[in-house]
Amino acid sequence: MKIIYLRKITVLLFLFTLLSTVTFAQEAKWRSLFNGKDLKNWDTYLRASPQSADKTPIGLNNDPNQVFSVVDGTLRISGQDWGGIATKESFSNYHIRFQIKWGEKRWPPRENAKRDGGLLFHSSEPYDFGSKSWMRSMELQIQEGDMGDAHNVGAGIPVFQLSKTKTPEGQDVQQYDPFAPFMTSTNRVFRSGNFESPYGEWTTGELVAHGSDAVFIINGFVVNRIYNIFRTDLHEQVTSGRIQFQSESGEHYLRNIELRDIASVKSGKPVFISDKAQIDVTADKIQNFKITNNGESVEIIAVELLGKDIDQFNIKLPTFPLLVKKGESLNLQASLKPGSTLNNNVKLKLETVYGPVSEFEITLVSKQVKTHTFKNHIPNNGV
Repeated sequence: MKIIYLRKITVLLFLFTLLSTVTFAQEAKWRSLFNGKDLKNWDTYLRASPQSADKTPIGLNNDPNQVFSVVDGTLRISGQDWGGIATKESFSNYHIRFQIKWGEKRWPPRENAKRDGGLLFHSSEPYDFGSKSWMRSMELQIQEGDMGDAHNVGAGIPVFQLSKTKTPEGQDVQQYDPFAPFMTSTNRVFRSGNFESPYGEWTTGELVAHGSDAVFIINGFVVNRIYNIFRTDLHEQVTSGRIQFQSESGEHYLRNIELRDIASVKSGKPVFISDKAQIDVTADKIQNFKITNNGESVEIIAVELLGKDIDQFNIKLPTFPLLVKKGESLNLQASLKPGSTLNNNVKLKLETVYGPVSEFEITLVSKQVKTHTFKNHIPNNGV
């Protein structure tokens, strides 16, 4: 009887372990937020149309101009009226990714400006808190040429690593700089570099929200970090909320909107080693380099380039996220855009959902293309 009893316990423990493994595998999967067929599980809110005389808000789940619609499996946002489309559900500690491509139309009052949109996160009511159009939130900017900037739509007071810089037009602005000191700011914070796809192509945007911190990723590159979003009126950190996509005068299309719980992402302690500690990068030659993991398995979701003029480097990345087991390698390629600043040192680091991989970096140095000179050889004929 004891043997049978012990066998039953063993079977139960095996089944529990199996079910736990299955549950973990299911939790680690990406969850689609947009089914490509309808706007189920989403709410829309639109402010008064510029064409309306009384300026009465169009309101909640009322979209007479079809600002938000499904077109060929994508979520089309026309931009005609300002407002947002928001998940009915709130989220915390998550990793969200999406793809965005610009349309053609631009609407008043920005008919002559860059096409504009945004991913708003940690959103809370009222629906008309920001510009009478959007919930209280933080924004990952989706705008032509500026994707990955951070805007504050009243979510709280965040902390950034900031340095002062100037736009090409000479305007003084704040920019995310991983070497700069920490400071609070409620102003726009420009991204570290431009990694968007050209017009007409899809750009992949990602956001990792971990407690009151957030990381912005564009096409596999970390471009902004936010720390400790704090509501002084509530005396608490902002760690959760709904997710909105903006309509703000620019037509664009969204697809593959997916989210996963970062608590389900298993992370070990890796030990990465590169076959090249420093890579001299030129515009005429592609440099190949390999990064090998000699430690525990870890999932890499992006890379980050640290320094000035980081977007002058072309880095060919693998498809992320990528689980790198012990003994496995990442194979990357680097080249330099023509006309880049020379002797510019930039650090390359690897990113996980829990932050950068510690104790690992590669130095990239922009170098001039080597030219070869040939001396004329005059044969000696004994004259």
